[in-house]
Amino acid sequence: MNKTINIHATTLDKFLDGKITIEQLKDGGRSGSDTILLSAAVPAKFGDFVLEIGTGNATASIALAHFVKDIEIVAIDNDNTNVSLAQRNVQLNDMNTQITIKNLDILDTKIRSHLISSKMYILFDHIFMNPPYFDSQKNIIPTSHHNKIAKTFSVNDLPRWIDAANNLLKHNGTLTIINKVENLLSMINSLGNHGSINILPLTSKGGKDADRVIVQLKKGSKSKARLLYPLIMHDENGHYTDTVEKILRGNSRLTLKS
Repeated sequence: MNKTINIHATTLDKFLDGKITIEQLKDGGRSGSDTILLSAAVPAKFGDFVLEIGTGNATASIALAHFVKDIEIVAIDNDNTNVSLAQRNVQLNDMNTQITIKNLDILDTKIRSHLISSKMYILFDHIFMNPPYFDSQKNIIPTSHHNKIAKTFSVNDLPRWIDAANNLLKHNGTLTIINKVENLLSMINSLGNHGSINILPLTSKGGKDADRVIVQLKKGSKSKARLLYPLIMHDENGHYTDTVEKILRGNSRLTLKS
């Protein structure tokens, strides 16, 4: 007998040592350590106005709102299923007053007008994103619809996301991105026109090449680009290092100094 597969089947998972609960799809768009590291790297402070692009199930925004109280976050996504999940997760974690979910595409030419709210000018203190990692022209495309959305992009999309984000960012604001090393050159070429950048390599173990990076732009800054000492994820026994463990438990944040 054939089994009926529910493509919207979800699980409830704990993050930040159980401090937040996230409903997420079983197949596609699942949050993990990258999501929490990204949120921990956003240098937001009390009263800041923050935008997350491609929020998925909103784990990163919810984690950031946990890290930094009394900030306002707008989180956007152009997938209806993700938007519904994100809205449920915001409510589940009692963060309706801090986080607003909007069904928007960052590449929409009218994105600014769609973001109009009580703010006189729609410019953000900080923007962050975990865009798809894999070029659909160079990699095997996942069969799951939501995995495809979460993990693959067209070759020109990443620079376009960066340019669109820059247009929504205040002078001296930051844009923080986590992505694969193979996309680093594209990010540098796009970000370098807008300010100074710091690059934090992420490596699975000491002595291993980095496979992911967190890149942070400070808009309008004239400082030199900096390649920071790598963040080592695991010790020789395969456990998270103390530094990473503290971040994943919600007890510490990442600093990419400018």
